[in-house]
Order: sequence, then C-alpha cells, then structure tokens
Amino acid sequence: MASTVWRDAGKRLVIAADRSPRQLDIKLPDLASRMTWGMVFHVQPLDDAQRLGALQLRARVRGMQLPDEVARYILHRGPRQLDQLSDVLARLDRASLSAKRKLTIPFVKQALEW
Repeated sequence: MASTVWRDAGKRLVIAADRSPRQLDIKLPDLASRMTWGMVFHVQPLDDAQRLGALQLRARVRGMQLPDEVARYILHRGPRQLDQLSDVLARLDRASLSAKRKLTIPFVKQALEW
C-alpha cells in the first residue's frame, strides 16, 4: 500500500546494497517481492579520470574554475571519497572568495594547510 502512495505522489525510494535484491536475505516475503520490482543498477567505483571529472564538475556547479593540475593535486593529496572531496571544494570555495584568489596549487596548499 505504501509503495502505491509513494508512486502516486511521484516519490522514489532508493535502496543500496552490496548484492542484488534476489541475493539479499530478506525474511519478509512481501518485502523480498517488492525489492525485485524496481530497477537495479550495478554501480562501479570511479577510476581516477572519472573522479577528476566529477571533482571538476562539482567545482563548475559551484561556479569555480578548477584547472586540471590543481584538480590532480587535490586528488593526489586529498581524500578519496567524493563526499569528502565536496567538503574540500566547499572549503576552497570559501577561502578563494574570502582571499579573492584563483585556485592554484600554492593557494590550495595554503588554504588547506597541506
């Protein structure tokens, strides 16, 4: 019943797991059945080139210009998780606006104390 209400309201439910819905040990038959209704995506971790692209895309969305060499430096020195990299971008965004400076490797070193 709840899934019908959500669907009619235009809502979505996203569930993440380390295996497909059919391989999960779900005790409730109703829930196990419903878990197989939706679309299933197998998501792969990003390689370094894709991670670089994602970092630069997030920078562009924030209105920042992130040169390739600076992005590579951040990836080499910074965290590997995208959510943590987003936090780094937020810090750099605030620092660059405050200092009225472009993102360069020396500025990133200074702003992040690396």
